[in-house]
Amino acid sequence: MTDISRRDRLRFGLSRWYRRAAAHLPELGLGGLVTAGGTVLLVQEELIKQLAGGLPTWLLAVFAIPVPVAAVWLTHRVRRRRDPAPRPLLATVPFPDRIDGLAGRDAELQRVKDRALERGVVVVQGAMGMGTSAVAIRAMWDLAGEARRQRYADLRGPDREHPETPLSVAQRVLRTLNLPPGGIKEPQDATAQVIETLTGTGCVLLLDNVSTWSQVEWLPPRVPGAHIVVAGTLSDELPQHADPIQLGPLGPEAGQALLARHIGDDRVTRDPKALELLVDVCLGSPLEIVRVGRWLARNPNVRLQSLVDDLRNLPIDQTLDFVLNLSVKQLRPTAKQLLILLAGLPIAEVDHQAAAALLGVPSAADAIGELAELGLVENVRMTRVRITSAFRDSGTPQEVAAWRRLVEHFAEQAGAHAERLPAEEARTWFAMEDRVLLQVLASKEPAPKTGRALGLIADALETWFRLEQRHEDRLRTAAALAGAARTLRDERVQAAAEQRQCAILLTSGDPRTARRHFNRAAELRVRVESWPAELHLEHAAILLASGDEFTAVESALVRYGQALPGGDAAGHASRLTNVAALLMRKGQTLDHDGRGPEARSLYANARAVLIQAIHLADRADDLGAEAHARELLALACHFLGLDADARANLAQAERLYAGASDEIGRARCLVQRAGVMLEGSGHPQEEVVALLEEAEPRLPPAGVSTALAHLHLGRLRRELAAEHQEAGLAALSPWDGIAEPKQVSELRALLLAL
Repeated sequence: MTDISRRDRLRFGLSRWYRRAAAHLPELGLGGLVTAGGTVLLVQEELIKQLAGGLPTWLLAVFAIPVPVAAVWLTHRVRRRRDPAPRPLLATVPFPDRIDGLAGRDAELQRVKDRALERGVVVVQGAMGMGTSAVAIRAMWDLAGEARRQRYADLRGPDREHPETPLSVAQRVLRTLNLPPGGIKEPQDATAQVIETLTGTGCVLLLDNVSTWSQVEWLPPRVPGAHIVVAGTLSDELPQHADPIQLGPLGPEAGQALLARHIGDDRVTRDPKALELLVDVCLGSPLEIVRVGRWLARNPNVRLQSLVDDLRNLPIDQTLDFVLNLSVKQLRPTAKQLLILLAGLPIAEVDHQAAAALLGVPSAADAIGELAELGLVENVRMTRVRITSAFRDSGTPQEVAAWRRLVEHFAEQAGAHAERLPAEEARTWFAMEDRVLLQVLASKEPAPKTGRALGLIADALETWFRLEQRHEDRLRTAAALAGAARTLRDERVQAAAEQRQCAILLTSGDPRTARRHFNRAAELRVRVESWPAELHLEHAAILLASGDEFTAVESALVRYGQALPGGDAAGHASRLTNVAALLMRKGQTLDHDGRGPEARSLYANARAVLIQAIHLADRADDLGAEAHARELLALACHFLGLDADARANLAQAERLYAGASDEIGRARCLVQRAGVMLEGSGHPQEEVVALLEEAEPRLPPAGVSTALAHLHLGRLRRELAAEHQEAGLAALSPWDGIAEPKQVSELRALLLAL
C-alpha cells in the first residue's frame, strides 16, 4: 500500500540533504558567513563584468532596480518555506478544543449530558471511527465551559498490541488531578483519592480512548458534584450499571451532510445520487466519510460519479482501501516516506520532533500536515502524531537507520529533560513520553549500535520514576534495558541493567531475586577487580540481608571503599552508613545472646560513624544519603537509650526523605517512630496506629519494615491480628528456603505468636 518508487526515494534523499544542509548554516558562525559571502561576491563581480561588458548603458539602468527587488522577494519566499515551525512550549496537557458542527449526533449528545447530570459517571461507546471522542469532548464542553473545571486523560498507550494496564491508567488519572501517581500499589487505591479530589468541584473528568472496561472498573460509580465520562471502544463486557450510550453509524442524511461539507455544494448539486452512493460505501463511518471528502476536496476535477464507478468494480472489502491508495499515490516523497516509517514503528505515536528525527531532517511539519489533511495520520495530544488504524497492520518493515535516529533522538531529549527534573517543563515532558520511552526500550528488534542510547534512556527513566515513586516501572525499565542489551550483545550495558534491577529489588525487600541479578552482573564483569563501586555495595547489602556472615560483609565494604574515587563524598557517606549498619547488626546479635555491654560499645561506634556519614552527605548535598544516615542514627540512639535524640533524628530523616521524594524511606521512619513510642510510655494507642496505617500503604510488599509494621498493628488491633499475621509472614517470604539473619528469624517467631 505504501511502496515508494526509486524516483521518489531519490527525490526524498535530495530533499533531505538540502534541508539538513540548510539547518547547519548557523554553525558557520559570523566569520564563516562573511568569508563565504565575500567569496560569492568576488565571483559575482567577475561574472557581471563578463556579462555586462557588451550591454548598452540604458539596458543596465533598466535592470538596476527590478532585479534586486525580485531577488529579495524570492529569498523571503524560500526562507519562509524552509524555516521550521517554532517549538511549542510544554505545559499541562489541556482539554481538547471544542468541537462544533457534529453531524447527526444531536440526540446522542443530549443523552450524554442528561446522564452526566443524573448519574455522574457516563460511558460513551462506539466502534473506531464513529466519533466517540468527538461526542464526549463536545458534551464535556457543554457541561463545563471553563478550563479550570476540565480534566482530560488520553489513555491510548504507545503499544498497539497491548492496552495500558489498570494500574497505569489509575496513575495517569492521578497525575491529571495533580496527585502523586506513585503512592498507589493497586488501581483501587486511587478510588478514594478521585472521590476526595473531585467532590463538590463541578469539574468534569474525561477518560478518552479507553480500550477495555477493566482499565477503569476501579472508578467510583458516582462523585457528588462532579462528572466522569469514559469514552472509547470498550471491547470487553460491561457491567449492568454502566449502561453505555452506544454510537452507531451515521444515518444517510447526516452522512451526506458531512460529506457535502468537505466537497462543496456545487459538486453535490451536480451529482446528488453519487453522493448517496459514496456515503453508502463508507458504511456510515464519520472517519471514512471525512477521509473521502478530503481526498475529493484536493481533487476538484474528479467527478463524484467517476469515483463511484471505480468503486463499483471492486469487492466490498477493497472499496475503502481504494481511496486510501489514491491518497498515498498523491503524496510528495517526504510525506510518503514518513508514512512508511510510521507504519513500521513498534510504537503507535511520536511527537513532531521525533518524526523529524525519523526522516533525518530538521522539521517534519509539512509532511505531517499533508498526511493529516488526507486523514492518514492524526494529530493527537498537542504536537503528537499517530498513524490511523488503516495502516496499523500494513506489514511495513522497520528501517534500521531511521529507528537508530529515533532512539538517539529520544536519548538526547530524555537526558536533557532528566537534568532539569523536577522542573515543571521536564515533568510535563516525561508525563507524555514515559510510556513511549518504555516501549522503545522493550522493542523486540533493537537497532545495532544503540546500546549506549538505550542506556541513556533507561537512566533518564530511572530518574523520573524514582521521583514519582513508581518502583514497578523502575524495575520494568531496567528489565527492558537488560533484554535489549542481551540482544545487542552489549555486555557493559547489560551488566549495568542487571545491577540496577538488583538495587531496586533490595529496596523492595526481595534479597533472593536481587541475588540472581547480582550474580548475572558479576558474571558479565568477569573479574572482581573490574566491578564498579556500586556492585560491591550491593554485594554487601545482599550478604547483610541474607544472614549474619559479618566478615564477608566487611570485606565487601572494604572493596567498595577502594573502588570509590577519593572525592566522592556521597559514595563515602554511603560506605560509612553501611559500616554503621554492620556494627548495629553485630550489636543486635550480641544483645540477643545476652552480651549487652559489648553490644552497647558497637552501638556507640555506629553512632560516631553515622555522624561522619551525615557530615559527608551534607557536604555532597545528597538528601537521600543524609536521610538514610539519620534514620540509622535514630536507631543507634534508641539502642543506647537516647530516645529524645532518636525522635529528633527520625523527624529530620522524614523531612529529608520527603525532600528526596522517597516515600519508602519516609514510611520506614514512621514505623520506627511507632516502635519507639510503643517502647516508651504515655503515648495514646490511636496515635501509634495512625502512624502505622499511614506507613503501611507506602511500604513495599516485602521486607523487614513491612513485617514489623504488621506485627505492631496485629498487637494493637487484636480483632485484625490474623490478617496482619498473614501479611507480615508474606512480607518475610523472600527469605523462605534461604539463610536469614537472626532479626528476621526473631520477627517471624513474633508474628507466629500473634
